[in-house]
Amino acid sequence: MTDGPDDLAFLAESLDRVEAAMARLDAGTYGTCDHCERDMDSATLERDPATTVCTDCAQARIGD
Repeated sequence: MTDGPDDLAFLAESLDRVEAAMARLDAGTYGTCDHCERDMDSATLERDPATTVCTDCAQARIGD
């Protein structure tokens, strides 16, 4: 692995996403979709623990 600008940007973005997920955990909103405010299923959170939208909202966003 190289430490080029793209790698560092990816790592910084990943850290930001993890820190934001930890803040949602502290606030009691972790696992709640930012778009529809429904609880996300465990499979979605296991796939991407830092996600902020449920599968339905993510698919709807792609379709837009």
